[in-house]
Amino acid sequence: MKYFGTVKSFDETSGHGSIEPDTGGPALSFGQSASSWNRVAPPRPGQRLSYDLHHANGQPSAVNVETI
Repeated sequence: MKYFGTVKSFDETSGHGSIEPDTGGPALSFGQSASSWNRVAPPRPGQRLSYDLHHANGQPSAVNVETI
């Protein structure tokens, strides 16, 4: 199931960021390896994304991240 949200932050050096889900709740973390966007233009705060939820070590995170 695809979910939608907005980039809250993204650190180009570490390749990690966070997404504010449209459904509310805490921000979800994601890594550059979890995405399929154009590597030339990394995600920017405020950009809309779709993603799938993944649970690892009891913590939810975003995977299969795509720009919309």
